[in-house]
Amino acid sequence: MVAYLREKRWPGDIEIYDARLSGLIQKLSNGDLIFGDLDDVIGKHIKDSNPDVVAISNMFSWQIDNALQMAKTVKKVCPKSIVIIGGPHASSFPEQTLNEDCIDYVVMGEGEERIYEILTTLEKGEEVSIQGVLGKIEDKKLLRKNRKAPIKFISNLDELPLPAYDIVDVDRYLELQREGFSPRPFEMGKRAFTLLTSRGCPHKCVFCSIQATMGYKWRHHSPENIQEHINLITREYGCDYIHFEDDNFTHDPERFDEIVEMLLQRKNKIKWDTPNGIRGDTWTFERVKKSKESGCQYLTVAIESAVQSVIDKVVKKKLNLKSVKKLMEYCHDANLRLNAFYVIGLPGEKKDDIIETLKYALNCYDKYNVLPVVNLVKVLPGTELYENVTYNHLYKDKLEFKPNEIITKEFDQKWITEQYVWFQRKLYKMRIIKSLKSPKEFINSVEIAIDKLKDKLDLYKNTKHNHNGIIEVNREK
Repeated sequence: MVAYLREKRWPGDIEIYDARLSGLIQKLSNGDLIFGDLDDVIGKHIKDSNPDVVAISNMFSWQIDNALQMAKTVKKVCPKSIVIIGGPHASSFPEQTLNEDCIDYVVMGEGEERIYEILTTLEKGEEVSIQGVLGKIEDKKLLRKNRKAPIKFISNLDELPLPAYDIVDVDRYLELQREGFSPRPFEMGKRAFTLLTSRGCPHKCVFCSIQATMGYKWRHHSPENIQEHINLITREYGCDYIHFEDDNFTHDPERFDEIVEMLLQRKNKIKWDTPNGIRGDTWTFERVKKSKESGCQYLTVAIESAVQSVIDKVVKKKLNLKSVKKLMEYCHDANLRLNAFYVIGLPGEKKDDIIETLKYALNCYDKYNVLPVVNLVKVLPGTELYENVTYNHLYKDKLEFKPNEIITKEFDQKWITEQYVWFQRKLYKMRIIKSLKSPKEFINSVEIAIDKLKDKLDLYKNTKHNHNGIIEVNREK
């Protein structure tokens, strides 16, 4: 966003405020733990900055209340400030979000072009009339008639400038990462960066909300652009690890091969992974082997279910389980770690389907060492699942966009929880046994445990505790 405004030579001053960078963990009177600044500190920071415009990014629906609370804080300390909000929740519920007194504009979908157009229009003193931006309910008329594609998206991602890393405290983010605050539970780098090399998804999994902000059309950066991006973060910021967070990193196998070849040719190889999940049907043994040689530490495949009919009719994902099994075999033979995503608790699943998925996940871990990650389904706005659950009222009181809120004639939340707990206990025992039997697994488990212990010790040594129940990470190193 900032890089785009700079490229357009927008003349205003820009500041990014991330309330988490304080490193505070605060316990409220009701027992809740909050990571980051509280409202009074946020308000003081905003008041001191005295901004004309505040743009709030809300990445997850379960955090929408926090985003709206920040907007209210802005209006309280700077009543004349214009507040803009974006993200998947606002994109899915633009009218509802706009009806909040603290919100002036809602940005649907991608924000680079729309924010620039809003700012330049406001500077001219003109009325904002931009497709995908709602300043009043009547702005709906600017949207396309297609309900699933009401807005346009950026077609050529290479035309976007590289992120403006210089405007944020990169070292502080990396410091918190080393102290155990990485968004990835098993952080394998000391200076790890996240890269998103594509946007959009043509697939229609019922629980996925990516299309609300990124659309159905898959768009991508070129391997040359990715190389330039990697060169920047390694040269300027000492990046030693990359999380490729794409929803569809292997959607175009030939493009993926070019990226892997580019990584292979680097003088100083860089380690990488795909923690957000890749498809399981675009792989060959050679592709897996080259991925490992290029620096890949692990892949994560999104399987969802062990029952083909559930994949086909409930998840509505075009994926053949036979292809996934081949990927497991390839990774096992190439000695490349593979994780797998599963999701349980969808309307249309039967109890036997869920049990079969959990047993399948454990069996694949036992046979191919594929570490399972089982998720309890979340009902997210902008999804077919949301429409189904709300229309048929498959929940108790209100949806909070958290795991395991669905109730069907087949199962309830209690039963799902029982199966999940059984699975986790079984997996824990299997991991212990596997670690004892396999020197490699044992060493890996010990390395992870030591790394996590070091993180906790470092965090303890570099924190200050006060009588208010606040833990502050010491920035003096």
